[in-house]
Amino acid sequence: MDKNHTSVDILICTLNEGIKDVASVMIEERENIRYIVSMQYTDKKYLKDIPDILQTRKDVSIYTLEGRGLSRNRNHALSKSNADICVITDDDVRYKPAYIDTILQIYASNPHTDIALFQATSSEGIFHKRYPESRMSYAEAERHGYSPSSVEITFRRKKIQEAGIRFNEHYGLGADYLISGEESVFLKDAEDAKLAVEYFPYIIAETPLNTTGEHFLTDTRVQRSKGATFCYCYGTGKAAYLCLKESAFYLLHKGVNPFPLMKNMFDGIIYCKNFVWKQKTATSQS
Repeated sequence: MDKNHTSVDILICTLNEGIKDVASVMIEERENIRYIVSMQYTDKKYLKDIPDILQTRKDVSIYTLEGRGLSRNRNHALSKSNADICVITDDDVRYKPAYIDTILQIYASNPHTDIALFQATSSEGIFHKRYPESRMSYAEAERHGYSPSSVEITFRRKKIQEAGIRFNEHYGLGADYLISGEESVFLKDAEDAKLAVEYFPYIIAETPLNTTGEHFLTDTRVQRSKGATFCYCYGTGKAAYLCLKESAFYLLHKGVNPFPLMKNMFDGIIYCKNFVWKQKTATSQS
């Protein structure tokens, strides 16, 4: 793949008034770089907030979607893409030309990589997490403690769509019961489809440090999501072990009562078994 002729779609998902910030995501116009904006709205009044610049730039395509659900919104954006490479992003992410160059270079140099995972920092240059220091498979990165964020995910569109990979709409902000974990579930599906998923130690995005996962101790929905994500990715037995291990960590290091944490994470496991898995099985058999 020649990086000079590789097309990139930056898939920007936003909700309601978030559309006002989308122009700040974009860099100057470049050949073969396009922005796919999927705007969810809960009231038609928000459609009036679409800035003029988004409607006049030739490299921007805007698609609207009524309702909520971040995973649903990401799937909507992906369905509108026809580029070689897709970059997942939100309306609070900022890019530099060098970040896009990095993505293009990695795919040009690694023709067998289907999904490339990268790093993100704050605008002040603070890393979002402890990242592995060298290139490795996603499976190995997980063993080093790496957990993916959506803005770190890029992929070859054709490979993803041919494998039927989508963001699981049971997970993610705006879902009915679970509000996180969609990235891990997406990558689990990709690995199950035998796609090559690799981590590369390069920065490709700047975004605020506050994330859903940081609300683990204060938000029951995040706790449920962790249990459900463990279950989806590792199976019931290991999920139960990981939930117990997580609860014990917060007891020993934070002095937190572990029993509510365990209950909520186990509720997530039950939800995954009774709803997510059953629906996935029914879909695959239909």
